Amino acid sequence: SSTRRQLLQSPGACSAQLLVNASFQRMCWSICRSTVAATLLICAAVGKCPGSNAWVHASCEVAVEVHAGCDDVIAEMEARVAGIEKGTWHDPHNTGVYAILGRGASELSMQRRTGNGKYTDKLVFTFEKVSPSQCKIQGCSESQVTSVADFSTNYCNLRMMYCGSADGCKPVTKDFATSESSINPSFGAGKDPKECLAVPSSSKVSAALLRGAASDIINSSPTCPPANFSSVQGFDLGSFARGRWHIQQQMPVSYLPASQDRCVYAEYELLKKKTFWGYEVQVHNHAEDVAPPHKSHDSGSFLCAKVVDEMTGKLAVAPCFLPSSTAGPYWVIAYSESEGYALVSGGAPSKSASGGCQTGEGVNGSGLWIFTRRQQRDEALVQKVRKIAASKGFDLSVLNDVDQSECTSALVVM
Repeated sequence: SSTRRQLLQSPGACSAQLLVNASFQRMCWSICRSTVAATLLICAAVGKCPGSNAWVHASCEVAVEVHAGCDDVIAEMEARVAGIEKGTWHDPHNTGVYAILGRGASELSMQRRTGNGKYTDKLVFTFEKVSPSQCKIQGCSESQVTSVADFSTNYCNLRMMYCGSADGCKPVTKDFATSESSINPSFGAGKDPKECLAVPSSSKVSAALLRGAASDIINSSPTCPPANFSSVQGFDLGSFARGRWHIQQQMPVSYLPASQDRCVYAEYELLKKKTFWGYEVQVHNHAEDVAPPHKSHDSGSFLCAKVVDEMTGKLAVAPCFLPSSTAGPYWVIAYSESEGYALVSGGAPSKSASGGCQTGEGVNGSGLWIFTRRQQRDEALVQKVRKIAASKGFDLSVLNDVDQSECTSALVVM
């Protein structure tokens, strides 16, 4: 379209991520060099990293203090890796498979293949003896393919090698207390320890099998995404773009926590021509702190969207300075201009939970939103959209109300 129009979109950043606050933007620019290549690749490092052939890739670095000698720490890591084949240990983070690539006096290099065998990450640990009973670890994990969001995978790659029973992990030969003094994921990567314990332990699976209750584990959560899951059909982006969308309910995600569930809205502006990276839409999002003095978090011109498939309402969103190949999914699931609502998600909900299917909680592939044209809440309309979401297989327990009362933001229509 050659006409510039205000387009309203759901919050999130890098994928359904349409709400990145200004302080986060300043952090992104301050920690990275001024050029795009440097922004993507060269950030401050804490220790030695294995490297990656992918120009843009997710990573994480940690610094950990362990209350055990370095020899014991190394021996325990090696025992965990060996235990995968022996059956004495398994990776709780989606049953990944580790392999040791190299050993040194104070260094251990590894790789980890995901449980489905699709992706391989590389890791390096270095060890510094502080005392006979204390060791300092520096660890770095890097994805080997193009990636931005990693759902805490690189962090968990590292954590699963040193965590103890106090952290919910299962040691093989040595159990020790640890303290993570720093955790530094790359932009878009996660650091949620809960994500590291993502599957039932082997002991629970074995016990269920002995009881003849394997189906209790297999069927305790739905298959996600649901069969035949689809987004909206016959979507009209121009119509969707005609006014501001007010968010009535939303799922907390890393870039938009529940503490900012106030006066949330989203807007777009269709660009006259594509940007250098192929983006066609300027995205603008706004949220405010629930607690006084209600500080504003506004994305300004930081975010852009690429149209992936207009007829099915599929866009991809990322910071405007990143290549569109790094953008994450932002899908319109249901939409009615006449009734003034839209249901938006960060792509297909692939995470299985007891209440249904969920998207992630990180940056890419995260979020679920209920939009209305009117700022004043219409409870009957909100409940209608919730029913639509439930019929699509979404877990509604993730949705929180957004306070749209006493908001001062003026509506601008272009």
